Amino acid sequence: MDPSSQPSRKQNSYLKYSGLGFQFAALILVAIFAGKWLDNKMDMTKPIFTLLLVVVFFGGFMYKLYKELIDTK
Repeated sequence: MDPSSQPSRKQNSYLKYSGLGFQFAALILVAIFAGKWLDNKMDMTKPIFTLLLVVVFFGGFMYKLYKELIDTK
């Protein structure tokens, strides 16, 4: 196989992390909709579950990203 036809390491890392923005946006949207559904289901006047789920999902995403970056080195 021709070495020039294989993707370089820089291209591989670019492709690996190119979808992170979409993953993050989808995760936050899921957290918002699930939180609103729970808030409505529990008849909450304040968006407690919405805020809680957004914070938890954000923390989980940052932990996942951290682990991926550490494992790459």
